[in-house]
Amino acid sequence: MNIEGRKILITGASRGLGRTLAFAFAKAGAKEVFAGARKPADIKKLRSDAAAIGSTITPIKLDVTKDADVESTTKLGSVDILINNAGVAGYGNPVSMTFDAATEEMNVNYFGALRMTRAFAPAMIERGEGMIVNVATAFAKINLPIVGTYCASKAALLSLGQALRAYLGDKGVHVMTVMPTTIDTDMSKGANVPKMTTEFVAGEILRHIREESIDPPIGEEAEKVLDGLRSDPVALEQMLSQIRA
Repeated sequence: MNIEGRKILITGASRGLGRTLAFAFAKAGAKEVFAGARKPADIKKLRSDAAAIGSTITPIKLDVTKDADVESTTKLGSVDILINNAGVAGYGNPVSMTFDAATEEMNVNYFGALRMTRAFAPAMIERGEGMIVNVATAFAKINLPIVGTYCASKAALLSLGQALRAYLGDKGVHVMTVMPTTIDTDMSKGANVPKMTTEFVAGEILRHIREESIDPPIGEEAEKVLDGLRSDPVALEQMLSQIRA
């Protein structure tokens, strides 16, 4: 899918990868980029930064766990590409971490993406064209225990994307789930692991959108994870099991 002249909606665009994606899409020639953020201060910062460079970014208030916020976004009109990027991560043992933290991960990472998809997919189906991009992780394929419940929520998101392809693929709507490993953002500041820049990941996501890829790994570490799953999944799980909170 071409990006030039398209309308894009990105959830979780206040910082990190979402913010970088918003500016990357604008630079790539998108007609309009709706950048979702929860906090008024983040919306104000996005607006001022976009205005400073004459960007086509339009910040909007959007909490993907709130039905009213999601419904209000549909009043913006149809979008060509929906990026389900909003995410939260909790660290720790699934048995002892707070249940509220695990619930929040599912509410944002999985149900939030499902809410947004249900809001925007019908118009894409009616037009016979569109794209839904879910931002997951290579550890949706095999769990990284330091963020075990986060990985579980992203595994659910990956599985949802497969179901959506089954229902939407023949309607002209392409669905992909991108799978990076750790990105250098506030979310990962507690993880002592190799990290990719948001600029690199955003560039790869735009490339895969243009190529209409199917669930691509992002970066060398993600490629290694998938290679390990193919060659010796038991050994890979045993190795990852040592990376705990």
